[in-house]
Amino acid sequence: LFPEQHFTQPPPRFTEATLIKMLEQWGIGRPSTYAPILSTIQGREYVTKTKGSFQPTELGFVVNDLLSQYFPDIVDINFTARMEEELDEIVSENREWVHVVQDFYTPFEKSLQNATQLMEKVKLPDELTEEVCPECGKPLAIKMGRYGKFLACSGYPGCKYTKSYQVKLGVNCPECGSELVERISRKKRVFYGCSNYPNCQFATNFKPLPQPCPKCGGLLT
Repeated sequence: LFPEQHFTQPPPRFTEATLIKMLEQWGIGRPSTYAPILSTIQGREYVTKTKGSFQPTELGFVVNDLLSQYFPDIVDINFTARMEEELDEIVSENREWVHVVQDFYTPFEKSLQNATQLMEKVKLPDELTEEVCPECGKPLAIKMGRYGKFLACSGYPGCKYTKSYQVKLGVNCPECGSELVERISRKKRVFYGCSNYPNCQFATNFKPLPQPCPKCGGLLT
C-alpha cells in the first residue's frame, strides 16, 4: 500500500444547461425567465462565457460582495424561492399582493437606506489593450461606463480619445460578410450583430458558433 495525497477539487463552473438545472432545483425562476436571467448576467458583464462555461468577472465579484454585505436577505436563495411561491399564491388568489409587497418593502427600505449611507463607490482597475491611441500613441484601456465597456486612452486626462469596444466573435455575417460582434441592448441584454451596422441590420439573440452548418454551410448558433 502506498499513501496518496488527494486535493479537494473545486466544483465545475456553470454552463447554461447546468445553471438552468440548478435554478430549477432551487425553485428560482420559470422556463420563461431562464433566458432573460442568462442574458442579464452576461449583458451586465457579471460573467463572461469561455469554452461554454461562465467565468465571473471582476465586476461580478464586486457586485456579489456588496449585495451579500448590504442585502443578505435579498440575495439569499431561500428568499428568492419563497418569493416565487408567494407570487404563485397571488396568481391563485390565496394572498393579497398588497400584503406581499408590504412584507418585502419594509425591511428592504431599511437595507437600502443603510447601503446608501455606508456603501463606498468601487473603481474597477482599467484593462490595458495592445491597441494604441491614434492621437497620442499610448495604449488604449478598456473602461466601464454607464452603458458597458468602451475604449479610452490611458493618457487621460491629457488625451480624451475614446471609441466603442466590440467583442469580436471570429464569425462572418451571413448577410454581408463583415465580422459579427457582441453588443449590449438598451435593456442590458446581450445580442450579436454585424460590425457593419447600420449598413447591415443582421442581429441574433443566440451566440453564433465559429463552425458553419455541415449540411448547408449556414450560421450555427
